[in-house]
Amino acid sequence: MVAGLVAGLALAFHWFGWTSIPGNACGGRFSPCPEGTTPTILLAFLCTFAGTGLVSWRVAELTKVRPGKALPAVLVVTGVILALWPGWQAYAWMRGPVLDRAWQAPVDRPGTVKGVGNWALEGAVVRARTDGLTSYDLADGHERWSMDAPVRESACAMSDTVVDGIGVIAFGREDEPCNTVWGVDTASGRRLWERKITGGAGFGPPTDGRVAADSGVAVALEDTAVRGFALRAGVPRWQLDLGDGCSPVVASSAAGRTRVVVECMSGSAFRSLELVSLDTATGTHVRRAALPAESHWEAAMVLSARPFTLWLKEKDDRGTDAVLSFDDRDRLRGSVKVSEREEDLRVAVDAGRGFDARPALRAVVVGDVLVTAVTKPGEDVPGAVSGYRLGGGGRLWHAGAGGPITALTRLTGNRLAVLAGGRISSLDPRTGHLGKGPLIRDGADDVAETAQLVPGRDDGWILVNADGTGITPPLLRVGP
Repeated sequence: MVAGLVAGLALAFHWFGWTSIPGNACGGRFSPCPEGTTPTILLAFLCTFAGTGLVSWRVAELTKVRPGKALPAVLVVTGVILALWPGWQAYAWMRGPVLDRAWQAPVDRPGTVKGVGNWALEGAVVRARTDGLTSYDLADGHERWSMDAPVRESACAMSDTVVDGIGVIAFGREDEPCNTVWGVDTASGRRLWERKITGGAGFGPPTDGRVAADSGVAVALEDTAVRGFALRAGVPRWQLDLGDGCSPVVASSAAGRTRVVVECMSGSAFRSLELVSLDTATGTHVRRAALPAESHWEAAMVLSARPFTLWLKEKDDRGTDAVLSFDDRDRLRGSVKVSEREEDLRVAVDAGRGFDARPALRAVVVGDVLVTAVTKPGEDVPGAVSGYRLGGGGRLWHAGAGGPITALTRLTGNRLAVLAGGRISSLDPRTGHLGKGPLIRDGADDVAETAQLVPGRDDGWILVNADGTGITPPLLRVGP
C-alpha cells in the first residue's frame, strides 16, 4: 500500500501542478505562476520515479508469497486513492492562496465607448461610460439599471463620493464646456434633476473635482463662480463669485467644507493660484489662502478631501510639483515633492489612458501618511510603494510590491489593498509591512493597467476596467 501511496502522490502532484498554470503558460512575460508550482511538478516527477520502482518491486515480492494480480492491484489502487487528499493538502500549502475568475460583465457595446470613472457602493458598482451610467450587482455582475447620457454629450466629470444615495455627474459636447449636471439616484438609476451651468470650460486631465457632493449640496464649478444646488431636488441654493479674472480649477467637499483651487489672471498674464474655502451648506466664503505657485497650473488633483491633500504641478519646470497637505484652517502643513533623488511618485495613471471623469489613482491618504506608487530613476512602471509623512514630507518607509502596481484601495481598519504583479496584498500604511496576498490565477490577463480595485463579497474582489470593449471586460470578479 505504501508503494500505492507514493504513486498516488505522483498522480496528485502531476494533476494539481500542471492544472494550476493559468492559460497553460506562466512566468516571464506570461501571467505569474502560483507559488509552489515548480516544487509541485518536481515532486511529481520524483514520486513518479520512486512510485514506479516501489510498485514494481512490491508487486513482484507479493506475487512470490501469494500468486495472482487481484490483491496487488487492490492495494495499489487503495494507496493511490488514499494519497489524493494529503497530496491536495500538500499542494495547497505550497501553492498558497489563489483567486480565480468568478464572473465577468458583458463587454461594452457599442465598441466606441470607454469607462470614465465609477462609484463603489454597498452591493453594487455604478460605472460611468462616455455614453451614460450602468449599475452592476456585485453578487453576479448582472446589470441592475442603466441610463443614457444626453444626446451627443459625454460624461466628463463626476463626484468622488455618493451622498445619501445620490451621485453627481456632468456631461458636455465635443470641444464644448462640461455644463450639464445631473443628480442621480444610484439605487434606482433615476435622474432626479438636471441643471445647466455657465461654462465649465478648461476641464481636462489631469484634474477632477469639477462637481462634488456633501452636506445635502451638489457643488459645481462654473467659469468664474462656484454654485451649490440642493442635492436631492437640484434647486439652486447659492452662488459664490470668485472675482474678476478668477476661475475655479478643482473642488473638494467633505465634513461641511468645500475647498476650491482658483486661478486668477490679469488679462493673459498669470496672477495667482489660491485655495478658497467656503461653507458647503450656505456657500459663505470662509477664507482665501495663496498656494505656492507662480505660473499656470498643469495638474491639480485632490488626493484626499479630509485631510485636504492636493497634487499640484505648475507649467514652470522649476515650479511646484508636489503633494500639498493642509490643516483644518487651510494652512500648508507640509509637502512631498513628486520627484526626488531616490524615486518619483506615481500618484495617478497617465492622462488619456484611464478614467477621465474620475482619474484612477495610485495614491491613498491614511491619517497623516501618504501612500503612493513610486518608480526608481529611469523606470516608467511603478513596482514599489512608499509612505510619506504629510506633516513633514519625509519618507517613512519603502516596500517592493513584487510587480507592476495596478491599483491601491483603502480597506476597513486603515489598511490598504495593493494590486501588483497579479497579486492582491494587504499593506499597513504605518509601517509599510506588505503581507503577501492571494494571486489572481485565472483572470489576471483581463486586468487593465488602469483598473480600479473594489472589495467584493466572501473574500472576493471586483476589478473595474476603463476599456470594457472586448480586450478587457468592464467588470471582473475574482475569488477563492
